[in-house]
Amino acid sequence: MIAIGLILLLTIGITKPEQDTAATPAPATTAAAPPVEAVAPSPAVAAPEDRVRVSDLAALDAWARELAVATKLPATVLAAYGRAEMWLRGESAACHLSWATLAGIGQFEAAGSGPLPVPPGIWDRWAARATHDGKAPDNRNTDDAAYTVGRYLCSSGADLSTGRGWWEAVLSYTRSTADAQDILNATNTIAASSRAR
Repeated sequence: MIAIGLILLLTIGITKPEQDTAATPAPATTAAAPPVEAVAPSPAVAAPEDRVRVSDLAALDAWARELAVATKLPATVLAAYGRAEMWLRGESAACHLSWATLAGIGQFEAAGSGPLPVPPGIWDRWAARATHDGKAPDNRNTDDAAYTVGRYLCSSGADLSTGRGWWEAVLSYTRSTADAQDILNATNTIAASSRAR
């Protein structure tokens, strides 16, 4: 009888008493998930077209100066965001990156002025010179930072004109649903002001 008891004990094992799961905090997750009904930002006035063999600098500067009044963003910063949209139309056409998303990130992450903050891992992999002048990219350069963030957002192949695509791309940058919601709100405000000019 004792032998049978020992065999059962060794075979079945000893079970621990159940723990109160309410008192144990859930482990933190590293990647946030998009909301169930993810919504993409409202469309903004598009940046000028990138024209082959014709300087687009004058058109970009005029566009940025015009939108600077409506959006209350510096024209130099708007030009950087617009240039990123222009280049990525050709490089990642299916991405549909809008300059307004970069502006929304800038409003939230960099208080609307100066270069977007680019996390080191993103910079190391996606850094590029926005002006294509052969110089090394500089993370303190507004154009290079905007272009790099744009390249990163488009790197997954997501369509940023869709709710799910936009949220997945922005969440991969922020890692926070609350931050992504703030960026969405800022993006929508900026897009609306661009259309109201």
